[in-house]
Amino acid sequence: MPDFSYATRDDWAQAWQPAIDAIGQDFSSGESVTAVEVIERGAIRRYLEPLELDCPLHYDEAVAKGAGYRGIVAPCSGISMTWTDTGQWRPGWPTNYPNADPNWNSPPTAQGGGGRAMPAPPTQSGIATDIEIEYFEPPIVGDLLTRRGRKLLAVKPRETKVGRGAFMVWETEVVNQRGELVAQLRNGAYLYVINPRGEGPTAASAHAAPRPRGPIMEPFPAPHAEGLTNRTVDWSEQRYFEDVAVGDEIPPVIYTMTVYRLVVEAGANRDFNQFHHNTPVSQMRGAPDMFANNVFVQGMWERTVREYIGLQGRFKQTGPFRMNIFNTVGETVVTRGTVQRKWQEAGQNFVELQIYCQHSKGISVGPGPVIVTLPSRP
Repeated sequence: MPDFSYATRDDWAQAWQPAIDAIGQDFSSGESVTAVEVIERGAIRRYLEPLELDCPLHYDEAVAKGAGYRGIVAPCSGISMTWTDTGQWRPGWPTNYPNADPNWNSPPTAQGGGGRAMPAPPTQSGIATDIEIEYFEPPIVGDLLTRRGRKLLAVKPRETKVGRGAFMVWETEVVNQRGELVAQLRNGAYLYVINPRGEGPTAASAHAAPRPRGPIMEPFPAPHAEGLTNRTVDWSEQRYFEDVAVGDEIPPVIYTMTVYRLVVEAGANRDFNQFHHNTPVSQMRGAPDMFANNVFVQGMWERTVREYIGLQGRFKQTGPFRMNIFNTVGETVVTRGTVQRKWQEAGQNFVELQIYCQHSKGISVGPGPVIVTLPSRP
């Protein structure tokens, strides 16, 4: 049984010093981790169902090739997890279900990725906090993606409402089967020991309790979404660089956080952490309720931006952005944005969009940049 007593001492932050001293090291030990299978059309379809993104780049090969891609495009928001998924179980591995405890947290056996462990104290839980991704070669149907490198960029011990632990940032690269760089990822996470009952804010009291709901779930009030509806996009229309001005608003997109939707998106994007579909486990670990995972949030941003930039627009970078408030079940989340700046460089037309998510309790994610390119008007 791991010893968590260090987290109750006044010098608990010192336990993280070995991790701080290891900043800059690559913990992959030179090992690469390849996805369990190639990107498939069916996987893309399932990924897009909870997002309800109908962009033909992800469905129609002729349209995708006409837009300059090698084939049907996999959503870039899936690069950080879904398209690099190494599977939950394979023949010869031990069971993930050793007992009938309904809240047993099955460990993602295959996701460790090899390499060596970071010298850090034991923790009980972790949540994604920050995302920054640079995009290079878009992934398409038939690509097999590999992660390589696992460099520790930052470690910051901190006590929060949910516990004591450390914020950290890791850097890794994703390449395709031809060795082409697909993306460079910088993922932030908070690893922590849950606050024990009777000592400061507990896991159950760290956030306001969710509003009681009846057998048929009633949504939280959504004045921030009053009068808004998701528009029907005409994908034959293209937005050009000359059409964009600094300060322009990006049409908002509304996402209702139902249990059904959270289950569908967890199954589609392969993030099965019980934070995202199990209320008792979520509250035990400090969240007010089950909440949308970071891949789904990236997808929310991708749909909002894709509907703005059209088929000819290209994603260059997402983030850095931070998860500020949980996007919990029952909320209505609105993703909004504005044009921050535009410039031309190396023959390309760049536009930086400032994106954020908002619900009844305020801005939940961001604001953060999404950098894209747009074509010039013919």
